Amino acid sequence: MKLSLALSGLFTASFLWRQGFSLTLEASTNEGKSSEPQADVEYHRHPVKDVDSTTLENNTTKGDISAVQKSRSLQTMLKNWVQLGDTVASDGSESSTTDVNTGIDTDTITHLHPSLLPLHSHFQSPFATRNLETVPCGGIVVTYPQETIAETFDAYADVTMPDALTAIILKTLFANNKTYGVQIMKVCASCDSVVAAGAGAAAGAQDLYDNPSFDHYCGENAYGHNLEHSGLVYLPLVGNDVRPGTMPGYVYSRPTKVGKLDQGPSVDLDTSLDYVFGLMATMAMGTISFAPDFMGHGVETTAEKGYLLRDTYLTSSLPLWLWVSNFVSESTDSRSALGDTAFYVGASEGGYATVALAEGFRTALGVEPVYTFASAGPYRMGTATLMDTIINTDAGVDFDRHAYIAILLGSVYSSSNPNAANYGQGQDLLNDENRELALSWLNNPDFSKEDINAEIFALHERINGVDTVYRIEDLWNPIIVNFLRDASAAGVEDPCNPDYEGYIVGENDKFCEALKQNDLIDVLEKANYDIELCHSPGDTLVTYSNMPDVSVNAFLTANIKAGGHEESIGFCFFDVFGDIVSEKFLSFVPEPKHKSDPDSGSNDARGGTSNSAHISSLSFTSTVFVIAVGLGSSFV
Repeated sequence: MKLSLALSGLFTASFLWRQGFSLTLEASTNEGKSSEPQADVEYHRHPVKDVDSTTLENNTTKGDISAVQKSRSLQTMLKNWVQLGDTVASDGSESSTTDVNTGIDTDTITHLHPSLLPLHSHFQSPFATRNLETVPCGGIVVTYPQETIAETFDAYADVTMPDALTAIILKTLFANNKTYGVQIMKVCASCDSVVAAGAGAAAGAQDLYDNPSFDHYCGENAYGHNLEHSGLVYLPLVGNDVRPGTMPGYVYSRPTKVGKLDQGPSVDLDTSLDYVFGLMATMAMGTISFAPDFMGHGVETTAEKGYLLRDTYLTSSLPLWLWVSNFVSESTDSRSALGDTAFYVGASEGGYATVALAEGFRTALGVEPVYTFASAGPYRMGTATLMDTIINTDAGVDFDRHAYIAILLGSVYSSSNPNAANYGQGQDLLNDENRELALSWLNNPDFSKEDINAEIFALHERINGVDTVYRIEDLWNPIIVNFLRDASAAGVEDPCNPDYEGYIVGENDKFCEALKQNDLIDVLEKANYDIELCHSPGDTLVTYSNMPDVSVNAFLTANIKAGGHEESIGFCFFDVFGDIVSEKFLSFVPEPKHKSDPDSGSNDARGGTSNSAHISSLSFTSTVFVIAVGLGSSFV
């Protein structure tokens, strides 16, 4: 993707802006373009010419610091950030020393430049390892005023980036786009609370159930419809007010969460990777941004986790959108509104969720996707995902660090969620012998993902002895495993095709039906809105075979990166950051809603006063559930 950066002073050396050169920073390599899995793939993002590292180096003089090297510094940082999963101190290590009185991570603060310490203190440590679990539902996490957002963001970058150079690059990327103040809140809502009960019911919001898609995700037969789900919402500020006018949504879907240190954006640390996307998008684009926790995470821990179960991402996110839409409209007397359009971004499990949310919001609420960017997602649940998990486990690939995924997958396809087709059918993925033991590890509030891995390895040694080859049958149903393993050995791409001889009614048919329920390939290949899929042929955790055939749909773009799972996601995120400050994204204007139209004089988004409600007077109340006009009528 093309990042034209006008740099000055110290920043000049970071990206090498010399004599009007415009650099294209792309992680794709010439070697990657010749890989066999990429035969049907476009090798660009958007209609711009790729410039590889050779081209960049030819534009560089010996006295310059390599632009390729510096861009990859940020990409490497992001890879490490993804790999660590949560907090990264300024030295690149996981920060852990927290002052019990202030919630400030002292290891992180010691790395701050002395001139930043007063600023850090002034903003009440929003950049240290503050645990957001202490913020109640409806509570304000932090407010970054518009007049100080520039220095606030720079201080945030200095604390959260693993090195000074990376912080400089990120600050430079957003140098001219620290436009809006940001207020971050924790939101909690259920389908029932915003639609079926209280003021929502009195206002006729139950008409939403007339839409079969909405009823599927939020109706009385949807698992979790009555549970309070949580997430973060980021509101753009102009002065002390919510930005006037109609604003698009920006939905960031977090990667996999498991263990005591990974609970969800609204209850993790404010230096988590999950915290930053909404902050940057709202600050630069003026979007109303969301970071949902998803089913079984966040404040609602009694729900079964919804790992790679398509419907659960909608059931736990639609209420947040409706709640915020209602709240913004009501609290500003309709001078501000959440529009009927949204940007979607996510990676790994979040990449899967991104595709599911973009399509689900479109069909359930008429929210049209402006752009959908999904990285390294397991979209082929019906074929590649489970088969590759078995093949790679047999080969020992990625297993040492990701053994816990076998339990995550096993749990959701083992009669935990009643909406799964194999629920109670005797075709569970976890085996009977160790099902309860495995689930106890997954649900142990004191276990980290490393603890879960250790228990899996210990179980294997108890069953098979020391120094023996791990086999996934220790946890999974051997009938299901052999069904998939035999199909793979026979070269069968779709073992759940009823014509395959291994497909047996009463033995694996309901299990197959559950997989097909959650496969997203048809969604991708039939989508009529722009979707960019970022992936690497070198990804051995979520293999490239999960990609659709992009040649069958002009709305699909493949963005090919190098490296393994975490590394390629880091490269993909670099593109996401650039997208946020691209002219295409910054210039997008949604259709107006309510009073927030151009004629009302309330669309002066970047400054000035407005008649919208003063931010300090905004409060979440249980009665603001009047469904806003104009949620959209294009239901499919």
